[in-house]
This record gives sequence, structure tokens and C-alpha cells, in this order.
Amino acid sequence: GIILAYQLTHRLNTTTANAAVSEVLGPSTRQYTATGLQPEATYLFRIAAQTRKGWGEAAEALVVTTEKRDRPQPPSKPLVRQEDVRARSVLLSWEPGSDGLSPVRFYTVQTRELPSGEWALHPASISHNATAFVVDRLKPFTSYKFRVKATNDIGDSEYSEESESLTTLQAAPEEAPTILSVTPHTTTSVLIRWQPPSEDKINGILLGFRLRYRELLYDSLRGFTLHGIGNPGATWAELTPVYAVHNLSEVSLTQYELDNLSKHRRYEIRMSVYNAVGEGPPSPPQEVFVGEAVPTGAPQNVAVKAATATQLDVTWEPPPAESQNGDIQGYKIHFWEAQRQNESARVKTLFLPETGVKLKNLTGYTSYWVSIAAFNAAGDGPRSTPVTARTQQAAPSAPGSIRFSELTTTSVNVSWEPPPLPNGILEGYRLVYEPCMPVDGVSKIVTVDVKGNSPLWMKVKDLAEGITYRFRIRAKTFAYGPDVEANITTGPGEGAPGPPGEPFISRYGSAITIHWTSGDPGQGPITRYVIEARPSDEGLWDILIKDIPKEVTSYTFSMDILKQGVSYDFRVIAVNDYGYGTPSTPSPSVSAQKANPFYEEWWFLVVIALVGLIFILLLVFVLIIRGQSKKYAKKSDS
Repeated sequence: GIILAYQLTHRLNTTTANAAVSEVLGPSTRQYTATGLQPEATYLFRIAAQTRKGWGEAAEALVVTTEKRDRPQPPSKPLVRQEDVRARSVLLSWEPGSDGLSPVRFYTVQTRELPSGEWALHPASISHNATAFVVDRLKPFTSYKFRVKATNDIGDSEYSEESESLTTLQAAPEEAPTILSVTPHTTTSVLIRWQPPSEDKINGILLGFRLRYRELLYDSLRGFTLHGIGNPGATWAELTPVYAVHNLSEVSLTQYELDNLSKHRRYEIRMSVYNAVGEGPPSPPQEVFVGEAVPTGAPQNVAVKAATATQLDVTWEPPPAESQNGDIQGYKIHFWEAQRQNESARVKTLFLPETGVKLKNLTGYTSYWVSIAAFNAAGDGPRSTPVTARTQQAAPSAPGSIRFSELTTTSVNVSWEPPPLPNGILEGYRLVYEPCMPVDGVSKIVTVDVKGNSPLWMKVKDLAEGITYRFRIRAKTFAYGPDVEANITTGPGEGAPGPPGEPFISRYGSAITIHWTSGDPGQGPITRYVIEARPSDEGLWDILIKDIPKEVTSYTFSMDILKQGVSYDFRVIAVNDYGYGTPSTPSPSVSAQKANPFYEEWWFLVVIALVGLIFILLLVFVLIIRGQSKKYAKKSDS
């Protein structure tokens, strides 16, 4: 009804009701301040509401007038007796702790699902004077722990010690299996496939599946059939046969063949699961007509032969006669690429009982798997074991994109990606490049063949400065495929550095040192230097040394990287973020002939020979003198 007023009374808890102070408040009042109370005393406050029918039941609360109030102490460890455990609820009991000199207003319960669940707040409000509470909304056959906290006007207590773990009782399953398919298997049996309910819906230990089926006395898909009934007072329950029941105790089953059915009859099938407590709800009914069965055997002797680069010829023989279960009406040919089944799987259907087909519009030089299933009026039979074959070679697709790097005024590195569809064994590539406009009245076309096992890049060094060239590349198997093309303009590009100073060459032994001076850095700071070299007899410039630090203006290298006996010109190129700059003026020619050591020089060998000859003559002279001396000594003695 409509609240007309509130009546609030308060008194010392040690006095009688006659000593209470009473005050009537308006219907819109929501708070009241009591004054003149004794300190360190306990008061009982009561408040009741009034409607036209009178005063209602009063709510009570104890209040302690003190400045020493604190949060309450946590309740004791919650207890649950085994006889108070149900499938979806438990009776939880505890002893309250100290109220901190402020009355407890309510209790809060938290639950945690084991083994790894988080603590969750139970939504129910629990009275301030409760010492037990029925925790509901629990899951059957699930392990839990509980804890409790108290709340007063100061705040919340700590949570109590966790209760011992307990497991709720089992309950009947609350979900049915999902019947995925019911298909005729033979002329007197059907194959049922299903998916069991999720584990949390079984509410216990799954003991098995219950299969119910019955023959229907009407044909829901072909119209009603009139049956004569001997008893005019028969009810509908008497007209509909009761279900026959099969219990399947193997809980891992996901399919079952239901046999010994009557031919040319329609059946209704339902399934449920059961545990130790009871049986769950049945699944929606599934109807099936028995008598027309899918083939139980696959086509035989499947053979696949490559006809062209885009066609496979497939032949087979029908399934064994005893497994056809009626007239074969056609075949379904399943085929897919061996390397990417999910993206390429296709099905070709023949609606005639032929035993051959041509699979066209395939990818060249690609392995395919082929599997065949026969079908009749009841549906598809099993598929044959896949057989593989590979289409013949074809011309490849265009190579991947062309990329250019290390672009100078006369050279560039050209690289490319292999064709995404090689369609065979790649024998190589053909690179063709030409200027987009004639150079000095001449438009030179250059063709270079690259072997299939070579790296997919080439250094082109015979370009002219500032000219745009068109590059075309195509791959080859037994024939060339389409080409991919791209244009590039030789340097220097806008913003690139200017030429360094003319190089000065010095050599010491087998080492050559190139000196230069810095030039215009262009629109960005110089990041490195590059040294190019060419044979002096009109050879082509090529990068000799790259990635020289930007801080240096000289560089030393060994002659071992050059061809012996050949004279070379050198030039220096500065590089910044805009590209390769203008080359410096070529250096004077320098021979790459190493200086022989002095002991290999002809004059040193002549000196050694003369010294040896003099030594021999001196030795002969000494021997002759000694011989003469002995001869004169003998004469004097005689």
C-alpha cells in the first residue's frame, strides 16, 4: 500500500519497552539523528511503517554509542555436514566473530569452484543475526569451497578461513545428445551418429545412452495414410506404438547401427543420456524411412591418368553388387590438390552410372588426389581410397615482381621471384632489357638466358646514364610462359650527391690505396662511398668496394681481388638516402701486376751467380797454391 508514516523508537537495551522514546516521521523521511544518548551504551532501535491498514512489523537494530568501534572480526571457518549437501545447494553454518562494538549489518558468502575457479560472490543478502545459510545456485557434481565475511557500519571483516572442499550430489542430466544424422545403412537398418552433451550438462558420471525408436503409422512426408480401426473408442495413445528402448552402456560411442527394422516403414528416433540419478531429457525426434539404403561399398579399381597439363582421366568399376543396396544412380568424384586440400577440394557429380570422367581446368604439373563415391536414391555411399596422379607440364606463370638495387649511372642489380605456378620443372629464365627511347639513335635489345639452378638475380653493367630501361623476365619449363616487366631509370637521381674529386692512386707492394676528396652531398648527408673499377681496355664499370664509411677519404685494398697483369681505371661514387651520385673522374690507369721481391729479380740472381763463381775460383786457387807448397817442400828435403 501507500506509506503514510514511519514510527521510530529507541531505548537502552537493558530497559523495558515502556522506557522507549518514540517519534513519528513523515513518509518521505529516510534518515533520523538520535541525540541525548549515553556514551558507551547499547541501544535498541525499532522502525515500523504505516499504511491505511495499520502499522507493519518493526525492523530492529542494536547500536553501541562509542568511539572505540572497529570492523568486525571474521566469522569462524564455515562447516557443512554431509547430510546438508544437495545437488544444487548446501547448508553452510558458522560462528560469528566479535562485532567490533558496532552491530553486524549483514554477512557475505563467496564460493569457489574447484580446482581452478575464481572466488565468486553469492548474490543473496544474509541477515545480520544468521549463523547458517543455504547456498543455492550451485552446479551438480561439482567441488566447491566457501568463505564468509561480516559487515558493520565501520566496514568489512576479513574473510573467514576457507571451508573444507566438498562435492555436490549428482543430478539427472539436463541436456540431450545432438543427433547429427540418421541414414539408412541397409534395407533393414539405419546408422545413427550423435554428439554427446557437454560434460557440465551431464551433472554426474555418464553411464550410457538411451535410444528410443518406434514405427510411425503415418507418413509425414508423403501425406496421411488411412488405417482401419476396429475399436471406434480408441485413443491417440493406442494408435501410436510405444517406443522400443536400447541402452548403450559404452559412453565413448558416437554412432550406432540400429538393425532388425521393417522394410518400407518410417521410424521415429530419439536419444537421451543417463547417470546414477536418472535420465535426461530426450532429443528432438528424427524420422527416417527404412528400405532404401545407401551403398555400403565404394567403387573399385579406381585409376587416374594424366591426359594433358590441365586434364586427368579417371576410370573405375562399380561397387560390389551385394553392397549397392539398389540401383546406382551416379557417382561423386572428389578431387583436390595434394599440397592444399582445404583450399582446392572440389566435387564433380555424374548423374549417370558411367565409369569414367575427365577432370578439366586443373593446374599444370600438380599432384591431385581423387576419391569416388557411388550414390543411389537413399544417398551417398562411402568414398574409395584416394588415388594420386600428376598433370603434365605446362608453360609456367609469369615470375614474381622485379626488384632493382644498387642503381648507379651505368649498372643495376636486377632480382625477381620464381613464378607462383611453375607448372613443371623450371629450366631457366630469359631476361630481356632495352632502352625505352633510342640512345644516340640506337635501340639495343639485350637478351640473357639464366639457368634454372642459378641465383634469381643478375648484375647489368652496360647501361647509359640517365636513361629509362624496360626489363622483361619470363620463366621456362618445356616452353616459355608470360613475362613480367618493370622500368628503371639509371642515376644519378634527384637529390643524389655530386662527384667526388678525381682519385689519386698510390701503391705499396701488393696493396693499392685510393685517395679522393668529398664533393657536393646533394639533398641529404652522405651515408657511404663506393669504388668502381674497370679494365683499361674499354671494359665495363663494376662495383669493386662498397659500404666504405662516410668519414674516410681513402681506402686500401689488396691486388689479389684484381686480375693479375691487367691495368684498371678506378672511380669513386658518393651515396646518400636519395641513391648513388655522379661518379668521379676516372683515375689514371694502374697495373695490377704485383712487384716481385728482390730475390726474384734478374740482377739479384746474376750477382748471386757471380759471387758463387768467384768463390769457386778462390777455392781452386787455394788448392793449387797448397799443392805447389808441398811439392817444393819435398825437393828441399831431398
